[in-house]
Amino acid sequence: MKIKLFRLFTISFFCLFTVNSFSQNEYRAEIGLAGGGTYYLGDANSQLFNNLQFSYGAFFRYRLDQRFALKAEFTRVPKIIGRNNSFVNDTINVGDICLEFNFFDLENNPYKRFSKIFSPYIFSGFGVMTDLYDKQKLPEPCFSFGIGLKVKLAERWNFNAQWSNKLLLLSDNMENNPLYNNKNKLNGSNIFNNDLLSTVSVGISFDFWEKNCKCANNSYLK
Repeated sequence: MKIKLFRLFTISFFCLFTVNSFSQNEYRAEIGLAGGGTYYLGDANSQLFNNLQFSYGAFFRYRLDQRFALKAEFTRVPKIIGRNNSFVNDTINVGDICLEFNFFDLENNPYKRFSKIFSPYIFSGFGVMTDLYDKQKLPEPCFSFGIGLKVKLAERWNFNAQWSNKLLLLSDNMENNPLYNNKNKLNGSNIFNNDLLSTVSVGISFDFWEKNCKCANNSYLK
């Protein structure tokens, strides 16, 4: 009888220790910084990744669940340059809100079948651009889309790499030069005849806003 009780105690202690070892707090949101290179596609350039210019920004991500998230991002581009230095446009500011979809459940949970500490993702949404051209009075709307990869580095630290694109919806004035803004001529970069800003970046983010645990069923309040 004593041997059975000892075995039961040992097994219970081992199970409790194992679950606690792999458990981690869950967080609703993350905030981070990003940096990378930005280039332009339009009337004066149709080549991908041509004349990459340094850009930087910050983002806030709210996790709806392990697959979906909403992200608000601000990016500042000190300048863009056309092919063969055909034009230079100084300082473009971009802000957008996108819905992201992870291909895997992004969490460190070895007991969950489809959970991973990394996941490729896609996203799309809408935003605005400012300081595109002289005498711009209102922000220009844009359509944002792209792909990326997220990696959980530690319990509260994350890494992501992404390729994002911002397509102007109502204008073709990113060059800030009337020579390249002829509405009667296709710019050749896309079927919409509108300029596009593309950024390749990497970012680091920190988790916060911890979820409340329902200890009775070991789940989390949403």
